[in-house]
Amino acid sequence: MISALARFRAIIPGCSRALPAAAASAHAAAVPGLASAMGAVIQRRRMCADAGDDAEEEVDFKWTEESVEAFWKRRWQKVKRRRARAHHQIESAHDQMQSFYDLGRERLVATGRLSEEDAAKFKRIDTRLAFLQRNPRQLEFYDWRTQFHDEWVQKHF
Repeated sequence: MISALARFRAIIPGCSRALPAAAASAHAAAVPGLASAMGAVIQRRRMCADAGDDAEEEVDFKWTEESVEAFWKRRWQKVKRRRARAHHQIESAHDQMQSFYDLGRERLVATGRLSEEDAAKFKRIDTRLAFLQRNPRQLEFYDWRTQFHDEWVQKHF
């Protein structure tokens, strides 16, 4: 094994360790006589190549109740972190959208394309829409497909 690795390193100058299996096999095809030296290196990199008869036995893992509970606790913390990150992203997107709408209204008023009264009216409309987007139950009231449906009215009133 050592001699094959030494031959491999001797053929490739400046190589201090073995290449990954895919790169090594590609290089072995390009260099004549290297394939036999590469066989030993690639064989060594396999995970369970020389496990023998022990590999056929099934390993029965015994999970303790504490380890399972710790796993689900870590999993729940990860889910909560992802949800919190998503909520923060949504809130920052809403804030950015509102600030851009405000800048747009100010620019339209400054150029004279929109009056002050209309800008105030559109600001109220935008504020109401942003509130409805954050509260889907109230937004559901304005959905024309279910607005006056009997089941929806009985469910909510």
